[in-house]
Amino acid sequence: MPEQNPGVLEKYCAVLERSPLLAGLTTDELKACLPYMRTEGFSAGEEILTEGNKYHGVWIILDGLCEVIKHGQNRSSRLATLEPSNIFGEMSFLHSEPHSASVRAVDHVETIRLMFESYEQLRVECPSAAHKIVVNIVRVISDRLRRMDEWTCELVERSNDRNGYHEWQEFRAKLYSNLFD
Repeated sequence: MPEQNPGVLEKYCAVLERSPLLAGLTTDELKACLPYMRTEGFSAGEEILTEGNKYHGVWIILDGLCEVIKHGQNRSSRLATLEPSNIFGEMSFLHSEPHSASVRAVDHVETIRLMFESYEQLRVECPSAAHKIVVNIVRVISDRLRRMDEWTCELVERSNDRNGYHEWQEFRAKLYSNLFD
């Protein structure tokens, strides 16, 4: 039996309604989802998701702030600060691959998480909600890819390195033409 989340909808209704993961869900669909989701609390500095590990879940921040950290060879970089209603883990939710970055609680954080196995159960119980969730995940990933592409193009075009510019153009051409090879 899925875990129940009594009071989550009432306490975090505004946050859940703003979350891109749950965009377009009716109240009934949202209520159908909550039993398949698990609430979790994390202390300041605690790592919620670790780069390189596989969790196969997607999280919504209900309260508190998180930071996304990418570990490089020489240093770690903070990629983003996430606040209530933001989501993370979406790339590995649909494709069971290791996480590309870590997520750490900046202060006390409350989250609600949907694991892929629970999502599969939700697909049977409430297919309309499951469909909207997966479409929303695709939208989030698409928006992030679009912003990354625009930012990288601007960065490469600002540099005076013609070789770097041509390398970037070749990479983009390969990315879009050989996506599934």
